[in-house]
Amino acid sequence: MARKDRITEAGFYHIINRGVERRNIFLEPEDYEKFLDLLHDMKKNYNITIHAYCLMTNHYHILLETTSPNISEAIKFLNSFYSMYFNKKYKRSGHLWQGRFASYYLYDDAHFWIVAKYIERNPLKANMVKEIANYEFQSFFQWKYKNNYYTLLENSKIFDMTLKEYEDYINTELEVNALDTVYVSPEIVFRDGEMRVLKKRLETFFEQDRDINRNQNIKKAFEYGYTKTNIANFLNLSVKTINVGLMPKKMVPDSI
Repeated sequence: MARKDRITEAGFYHIINRGVERRNIFLEPEDYEKFLDLLHDMKKNYNITIHAYCLMTNHYHILLETTSPNISEAIKFLNSFYSMYFNKKYKRSGHLWQGRFASYYLYDDAHFWIVAKYIERNPLKANMVKEIANYEFQSFFQWKYKNNYYTLLENSKIFDMTLKEYEDYINTELEVNALDTVYVSPEIVFRDGEMRVLKKRLETFFEQDRDINRNQNIKKAFEYGYTKTNIANFLNLSVKTINVGLMPKKMVPDSI
């Protein structure tokens, strides 16, 4: 099966990566610190803002922002150099990471804050600590105690809240399925070499009846940003038929 296209545009992302076979990727405090040092280098080298993060024993979460389409290169830098460090230290070989990293593009402030809360609550959810503030290898701990890696959070959006506001916020439960809503909201369409984020779902153009004013609705969907292939697949028609629907009325052949 072909890989799904990865979104690489500038913007906010939730990045996740796990150890191969869910093995631990951090075995000692020094390992966490090495990863955070590399994260700092990535931030500097790729002009990335780190908004929140959490390093668990066998995976990590990072909420970041990039101003250019360089997310793949940045995470490759981070993962590659940490793999080399880990394999050399523990005299091992082979893959450290479980396939490609997962990246989720965030579309608005609501999504940002849901993901920030999810990340900060990871150690609590895993029963690693009884209070979020007690987990050292996450962003909230660094902010609260101004620890060694506090500078990683320079210009973070979480500072839009006061420390007390943020602490109160992350100490409230996430709504059921809240994270799912983040990743299924808008449609992502690649057209004319550009990524388009379409918040209006394709089916809304054909809600009443797919055959009533069909060509008019095809034009509206196409003008909004959907591709001819998107529309054809949704209506179970050929792209040729969609092309006809997009023609000015006087140009439509009589035989169609």
